[in-house]
Amino acid sequence: MNRAFSIIAAIGSLAIGNAAISQEEVAYLYNKECASCHGKDGRGRTPVGRKFGAKDLKESKASDAEMEKQLLDGKKAKDGGYTMPAFKEKLDAEEIKALIAFVKKFRQ
Repeated sequence: MNRAFSIIAAIGSLAIGNAAISQEEVAYLYNKECASCHGKDGRGRTPVGRKFGAKDLKESKASDAEMEKQLLDGKKAKDGGYTMPAFKEKLDAEEIKALIAFVKKFRQ
């Protein structure tokens, strides 16, 4: 019985350990998906960011829930297009949570 419990505990810890996204992975994800508009520094001062009015993430007051909604649904432009794409089909829940935590560090 002890051996069975040890095996189950080991498998459970592996599953939990793999669920977390490393800082390197979330930084890569931000640079891949967000930096072209928001910039590596989060200020939104890139050519694309200026064109679409990207928010300065250092000055953002958005709550976690507001950021999650925007990441999932994107931001619609007045002309019906998008100024920020939706990521609900591209990113999973863990990636979205990790991005929110990463972006909040720009505020510090």
